Parts: sequence; C-alpha cells; structure tokens
Amino acid sequence: MSQAKTISEEKLKTIDEIVKLCESYNTIGFVRMAKIGSAKIAALRAKLRGTALIRMAKKSIIARALEKVKGKPGIASMMDRFTEKIGPSALVFTNLPAIKIRKIFDENKTKARAKIGEIMEKDVVVPAGNTKLPPGPAITELNAAGLATKMQDGTIWITKDAVVVKAGQAVDSKVAAVLTKLNVEPVEVLIDLYVAYENNEVLDKAMLLIDVDKYKDMFLAAQSNALKLSIEAGIVSPENAKIIIQRAFTKAKALAMKLPIIIPELVKEYLAKAQAEALVLNAKVTGNPLAAPATPAQAPASTNDDPGKKGDASKEEENKEENVGLGDLFG
Repeated sequence: MSQAKTISEEKLKTIDEIVKLCESYNTIGFVRMAKIGSAKIAALRAKLRGTALIRMAKKSIIARALEKVKGKPGIASMMDRFTEKIGPSALVFTNLPAIKIRKIFDENKTKARAKIGEIMEKDVVVPAGNTKLPPGPAITELNAAGLATKMQDGTIWITKDAVVVKAGQAVDSKVAAVLTKLNVEPVEVLIDLYVAYENNEVLDKAMLLIDVDKYKDMFLAAQSNALKLSIEAGIVSPENAKIIIQRAFTKAKALAMKLPIIIPELVKEYLAKAQAEALVLNAKVTGNPLAAPATPAQAPASTNDDPGKKGDASKEEENKEENVGLGDLFG
C-alpha cells in the first residue's frame, strides 16, 4: 500500500511540474527520442541549455498534465498527435518560435554507433585509409565485413571505399563489431520535433519544416519586382513616391538642358555644359588634346610695391615719351 502511495505521489509531482512548465513557456512540443542513448541525450541537453528544456515522461502523465494547463486553450489536443511508434517521445519547452527551435535541433544532429539488427536509413560506407590498427586478428574481421585491406607502415589500411550495409538492410554482428572497432558512427541522431503548440495553435510537422529563410528571400524578391513594376507603370504609392519623384526630376532636368530656354535653377548646369562644349570644340579646331576646365587662380592682393605695376608704369612713361617725340617731328 505504501509503495503504491509513493508512486502516486511521484506521478502527481511530475504532473504538477509539467503543468508549470507548460504555463511558463511560449512554445511546447513533442520530440522523438529514437536511437538516442543516455550519453547523447546528456550532450544534447548541454548544447541546448538556455535555449530549450527537454522533459521525459509517460504518455498518461503528459496527457493528465496537459488537461490541467490554464491559459493555453487547445493544448490538450496535442495528444492526438502523440506517437511512440518509432521510439519514445518527450516534451520540449522553449520561448523560441517552433520553426526556429526545429531548425536548431536539425543543426545539432549527432552520430551514433549502429546496433546489431538495426535497419539503416542510408548506405553505410567505410572510407579507404589508415585504420591505425596493428596487424593481427583485425585483418580477418575487416575482410569478413567485406573490406579490402593491406599492410603499410606497420598498420592495417583499407584500400578502397566500401558499402558494408545498404539502405534498408539490418546490421549484422560482424559489421557492427567492425564499425565499432573503426569508430564509424553511421546512425544520424537528432531530436525530431514533430508537433508543437504556439500562439494557441497546434502545429503539425509539415508546418514546422517550412524553410523560413527561403520564403523570406522569395517575399523580398516579389516585393522588389512589385516595386519596379509600379514605378514603370507610374502607379504612385507611399513606398515608391520618392523614387518616382526623383526619376521625374532627373528626366525633366535632362529635357530642360536640351531646350532653348533658360531656367534660373539650372544656370550652373548651363555654364558647365557650355564650358565642356567649348573645350571639345577647341580641341577639334586646334588638334590639341582635350584639357580639363581651368580653375581660376586667386588674384594677389594689390600693394604699392607691386613690381608688376611698376613695370606697367614704366611702359606708360615710355609710351608718353615716344608720343611726345613724334609730335615734335611733325611740328
């Protein structure tokens, strides 16, 4: 009797814990834990610390807990998707969006050793190279598994890549032993989030597998194309008004530069254009290379001691003297 009471109290404690977790986190999901050993689970939990919390419990405990959760309508309907056909399921709690946590799980895939009798989802390939195994009984074991070997530098080498188990086939004892000896881990281990509750909705796996980045790129491309189309069609909107005005101004300015009219706002452009055309014409007439427009130098400050002015004054005096002489000659 006391033992049954103890088990009952433990179950109630677990139920209360799950209820509190469900009410504390934004996203709750079911994950498959198939093929994941205790060591791998510990490693995955360490990687996900601060991002997600994984809690394992029996199906009946989870069902009772979800029925008691408050503030999350429809969360109990998650049990309709609960499955343990491929392996045990567990609860995951996170404040990240379900699609994002699914992506994190996929990016944190690990490898595990193949067990005897386990069905392989993909071909198991043993690559060619140095096994670092010393000569001895290992050669016989490798050959029995279908691996071609040779001795080199005191160790056993596999001479070519070999498929030791094909997809859909089971791993036999000989191959399992060789894979373990070679430290080959062909089993892909991941936390498979297959259903989630978020924003009062239950999301199936198909929705969780959506590639957000792909659809984001598609949306941005569509937005860009729509913007270009609206600009070409002249359909003004808050998003394209600035661009349309800028294009209209540029076209109007280019047209004004060709018309025989003067617009005060474009005086600088007229002068620059005239100067450029003059330089081109000068280059064609003289045959000289096209020169860049000269920048006027700053005129020096005038002083009484300016030698240039003294020279000009001397020339004026000489001119005066010459004029006087001519007048005298002609009476």
